[in-house]
Amino acid sequence: MARLPSELRTALGRRASGVTTGRSRYRLLLAVPGMRTTLVTGLLVKLPVIAIPLVLSLQVSLGLHRSLGAAGLVAGAWMAGVMAGAPLLGWAMDRWSMRPVLAVSALAQVAFWTTADRLPYPALLCAALASGLLLVPGSTLTRMVLAARTAPEHRQAAFALDTVTSQLSYLAGPALGALLSTQASPATACRLLGVALGLALAAFALRSAQPSRPAPAPDPAPVPDRPAPGERDDPAGGAEEVGPAGADGRIRATGAPVAPVTAAGSALACAFATGTVSSGFELSLIGLCRAQGAVPWVGLLIAVCGLYAVLGGLLSGTLAVTPRPAVTLLLLGLVTAPLGLAGDWRVLLVAVAPAAMLAAVSFAVTAAACTAAATERTRGRLLGLYGAAVAGGNALGAPLAGLASAAAGPAGGFLAVGAAAALVALACHVLAALTGRTRPLPSQKG
Repeated sequence: MARLPSELRTALGRRASGVTTGRSRYRLLLAVPGMRTTLVTGLLVKLPVIAIPLVLSLQVSLGLHRSLGAAGLVAGAWMAGVMAGAPLLGWAMDRWSMRPVLAVSALAQVAFWTTADRLPYPALLCAALASGLLLVPGSTLTRMVLAARTAPEHRQAAFALDTVTSQLSYLAGPALGALLSTQASPATACRLLGVALGLALAAFALRSAQPSRPAPAPDPAPVPDRPAPGERDDPAGGAEEVGPAGADGRIRATGAPVAPVTAAGSALACAFATGTVSSGFELSLIGLCRAQGAVPWVGLLIAVCGLYAVLGGLLSGTLAVTPRPAVTLLLLGLVTAPLGLAGDWRVLLVAVAPAAMLAAVSFAVTAAACTAAATERTRGRLLGLYGAAVAGGNALGAPLAGLASAAAGPAGGFLAVGAAAALVALACHVLAALTGRTRPLPSQKG
């Protein structure tokens, strides 16, 4: 475990002197042809997708006049479909390229959402499951294109921008869905969501998606390399060390490759745990505010957390050294666990900053590590698994925090999800140490 603090100090120590480099990195990244379009169209896909659970719940509770339990069951069926369908759709994109899969997904979403308000409850339950199975999440689409268009040393900054757009969609998507459902009607919200989602998927397919999967280039011959004097092997897991580009523009490997299954598994486990913290954090925040009689300030606290997360995502793209997923997750768990000790909601306004920022950083670094472990032919299915892992963590976090709060009081939710994240981080670190030699993730270059 001695490696973890030193790596963090390296990243943060070089952060202070690298602000200009970080800003220039973003400028260079946004200058890549199609990069701005990819981020914008990805955001347009994310906005309606983030609003789906709330719109479905309001359609069942207000439109069909069913109980909240029935509404939660429909939203849960949709989430289960997303979790099961993400790896399958990723495999399909690896097999047939992105555009035909997006065409099928767009048609399925428009068909479901334009008829959802007329379906009886049993049919809506089944149709929601099918809709989730055939939905390609916006984050998966954006990450696939970013991974294909950016060099390895710039992917951390690219995924940081993707995390920022995801946080913006979390801030705006549910609010827009609630506004339409309550001020117009749940049926209107369903239809507009379907149209918006179909158009966004079509726009992404036409403007951002690669028309076909490029033929894989031959693997470069490995270049033998020995650690420099005093250099230590990093036991934290990850991808191989990456060197400068050759004359043909390809990035050359300079270190011995590591087991991609271990690196991918560690990244997926850390992503699952980050999703658990993310959803459990919100429920714990609500429970703590209710215990303090500060329920009217819950909306402000959640909005502030979103802004902190945006800031954390932006800062993560300027780090000179990419932190390990296990390092970031461990810190996230450690700063989340004691939040229940805050005695006033005003204290929480400041105390939640490290956790919210580290959650955004964790999503960015786990996505980068997962992509580094993938090949061109497996990128879709691995990023699909990544999306399923995050969704699974989101599904687990709220029940875990709720049960812990019921058993140990309002502070129990924060403690439970924070401790779970720390344990997963430690397990990933130990597993990586037991599976052999590894190399650091590629440093970012301005």
